[in-house]
Amino acid sequence: MRVKTVQINWHDKLPIFSVDFDHSYVNSNGGWRFATGGGDNNVRLWRLRTPEERELAPQHPAVEFLASLNRHTAPVNVVRFSPCSSKLASAGDDGVIIIWRQQLSTDTGETPRAPPATLEGGFEDDGFVEPEVWRPVAMLRGSLADICDLAWSPDGNFLVSASVDNTARIWDAREARCLQVLADHSHYVQGVAWDPLGEFIATQSSDRSLRVYRWIAPRDPREIKSGTEVVSLLASHYSMPIASGQKGDDGPEEESALADSMEGVELQSTGVLDNEPMEADDTSALPVPVEAVAAAPTANRSQRLFHDDNLASFFRRPSISPDGRLLAAAAGVQRDRSARNTSYIWARDALLAPPVLSLAGHAKPVVATRWAPCRFAAAKDADASASGAWLADDIDSRMMLAVASQSSVAIYDTSMGGRAIGLMSGLHYAAITDLAWTRDGSHMILTSIDGFASVVAISQPSAAIDIPTPLAVDSRDAASGATDHNRDPPSADGAVSTQDLQHATSASKKGKKRLAPTLVSQL
Repeated sequence: MRVKTVQINWHDKLPIFSVDFDHSYVNSNGGWRFATGGGDNNVRLWRLRTPEERELAPQHPAVEFLASLNRHTAPVNVVRFSPCSSKLASAGDDGVIIIWRQQLSTDTGETPRAPPATLEGGFEDDGFVEPEVWRPVAMLRGSLADICDLAWSPDGNFLVSASVDNTARIWDAREARCLQVLADHSHYVQGVAWDPLGEFIATQSSDRSLRVYRWIAPRDPREIKSGTEVVSLLASHYSMPIASGQKGDDGPEEESALADSMEGVELQSTGVLDNEPMEADDTSALPVPVEAVAAAPTANRSQRLFHDDNLASFFRRPSISPDGRLLAAAAGVQRDRSARNTSYIWARDALLAPPVLSLAGHAKPVVATRWAPCRFAAAKDADASASGAWLADDIDSRMMLAVASQSSVAIYDTSMGGRAIGLMSGLHYAAITDLAWTRDGSHMILTSIDGFASVVAISQPSAAIDIPTPLAVDSRDAASGATDHNRDPPSADGAVSTQDLQHATSASKKGKKRLAPTLVSQL
């Protein structure tokens, strides 16, 4: 694993708030296209050069500038590519979602080049020609305040947005209309995620809650009538009961108010966290897991799962694994371990239950989580029973999760237990804001408020395995933006059972041996 902070003028030295890779990108020169959104009100497109290119021309930056998209009137907080085409959605403090598409020549199919012009953000009028031209194809208006996060549906027909007006909104991306406003949160909504199987939507808010909604509308947006609800609330996670004798966060009055706010919703937390004592010199260890053990709720005693609104972060970005089986949440806090920052993991078929894993040990609060968009073949020497695989029924493959706190990024492998296999810290002078993986999981980019981005090259011990999206459009329609509305709804047969989840605490309890941080070197 190698990492390098790329020293270029990303967004006129202003913060970079978001990054995302285009997994549909195909280029004769290879490489990976990605987008960034920043404090200069611009969206910018880049190409990450291949390792061969970087080796042949080490004097050149690892990334190549492609285009600048300049329609926003305020900082851009989030950029997200459609999972089944190269459409790009961006949103920010102006409260507008813009959907972009690359302009292609109808005659040759080649990409037209923009004429020489003065570009915002520090580029001079020296005859520079943008390699790509992008045009807005839709503008979604209706949010009453800043938009913090976006997520596409797996078929590319819908979007969900998170806003500081305390709402999340479901949008029809084709018709540019708002289908439903989710007003269940009582404070800023700072993160959203859409299930790759198209069944669930997760939202996170600074009201210290994670909410999960179930999709109940037809898959075809043309069949959804105005005013029809498209999702229904499935679960709300605020806190979990604690074991007798432990100090809780909520008194009787607050617990009663919490119960009233959850009336009609099945109790979501029925477990406690393992209370293994910490050693005095163990505070600098890499993130380690904590097992969620089923137990009866303790009356009037509970611990909160997430940080409150005093957390100094714009984002709490959750994510769902590419097979839809695991949900990772941001901004977790673990009170019975000296308030250690954590990312909680939920199982797909137990979204009403407590989290099945807690990836704790981060020095600062977790602001974003991101799964690699593919699986990997299991390492030849892997032993699931010894390493504590997260999914006991899937020992032939593995997935990777990146958890970004404000100061570092930890990488986890589902076949290697709950300890981080890599830790990157000290890369930026300010808080990390977002991160993204390439389609094959070989590279990752993370962004920061300091105005710079770092590129991570990861040497995988086994080959990547693409996970087909059940709702993906046909490749012939992807270029034109058309979608197939006649596909059957996705099957949930692959949902993980909580009985098949193996917790990786037994290995970590055998000793206090720590993993050495991964060597940081240049790309």
